Amino acid sequence: MPFVNEFIPAEDIEKYRLKAINAKFVVGGTNARDWTVDRDRDIYLRNVAMGAGAEPELRNQTTWTFYWHGELLTLRLDLLDATGGPGEPGWSFWKLVWLNGSNGLPKHLKELETQIIEDLKAALTVYQGAGVYSANYATYSITLEIGEECVL
Repeated sequence: MPFVNEFIPAEDIEKYRLKAINAKFVVGGTNARDWTVDRDRDIYLRNVAMGAGAEPELRNQTTWTFYWHGELLTLRLDLLDATGGPGEPGWSFWKLVWLNGSNGLPKHLKELETQIIEDLKAALTVYQGAGVYSANYATYSITLEIGEECVL
């Protein structure tokens, strides 16, 4: 089964211990109730915090959890640009600013870096800029830049 956007079922909230994860983000915990998930491969992507303020460089800063085959990774992704509307091709340009606070991948995952980044790109493509709230695009693609300061 490929990635899909959905509201998180109650059994998955328990399975992945999302309440404990939620408490680590934003004052009082995150309200992230949807995700992009590939159950067959045990991978999910969740937006757990969004920047605030009027300045695009602040409000486009986002924090995510990326659960990859039993490993919980924390990412900061900045949305640099996006385009498209319902029925049109859609596109978004993301920058990976840090992974695990720029501590990078755990040692045992370093050799899998390419696959992890490819899976992240696939999840972001399905996420389409807004997950379950995305417009009905004709097609969707993403560009993912790895920031100079990002340690993988």
